[in-house]
Amino acid sequence: MMFFLLIWSLSALGFFALASAMSKHQKQIFGHELDAGKTRAAAACGWILLLTALLICILSGSVSNMISYWLGALTFAALFTGLCLSYLEARIKKIAIATALTGLIAGLIYLF
Repeated sequence: MMFFLLIWSLSALGFFALASAMSKHQKQIFGHELDAGKTRAAAACGWILLLTALLICILSGSVSNMISYWLGALTFAALFTGLCLSYLEARIKKIAIATALTGLIAGLIYLF
């Protein structure tokens, strides 16, 4: 369970970061469009988080099983992010912080 929460939270944070790199979602999240440098940084951060989740999965078991596991967690993370951006845009920053804390706690419990 903690492993899933770790992978899911990294993926959800990655999707939040990728959404932050899109002008439509920048207006939703920040109220204005970000400059080009911040947009590139958000996109890079999103891809790094998604790849980190994949790397953790691959290193935790057989490659074929763990890629499937990652894709499953990725699906739930994308659904969560999409629903939050659609219906809870006023609370998106708090949701992202809660997601990060969930991932941190899950990662600490998984490691120890």
